[in-house]
Amino acid sequence: MKKMKPIMKGGKKKMENDTVIEHWMNQHGCVTSYPFMIYGPMTVKDNAIINKGLTVTLIDKGYGGSDFRFVQLTEEVDVEAAEMYNINRGWNIQWVFPGELEKEVSSIITETIEEGLNFLRLTHNFLGVMGGKDYV
Repeated sequence: MKKMKPIMKGGKKKMENDTVIEHWMNQHGCVTSYPFMIYGPMTVKDNAIINKGLTVTLIDKGYGGSDFRFVQLTEEVDVEAAEMYNINRGWNIQWVFPGELEKEVSSIITETIEEGLNFLRLTHNFLGVMGGKDYV
């Protein structure tokens, strides 16, 4: 069985995402984030499957276009952080969208991400919708 590479942390991509989020904050007044804790190895391919599924589902439901672009923030929760916050190790992955989203769209986003994580047999926990005037 071929071993897949894990998702890599931040670097240049993180800085680019931060710039996009700042732009969205200035343009829309806020962003909406959908954070999940994922416990176990999540590969780049797994991530691509979920993101593609989310994009296709949003387009299929009539929510395509520039207002429904998203960026993804990924942070590894290592042993030290897990002990500090009394949680399990894993990945904190946030899907961030510009502006405040309607409840119907929020449901589509969370259900699609959870469906993908379940399909890939990844143990996860949805942390709740986070949004408003604060930076993610």
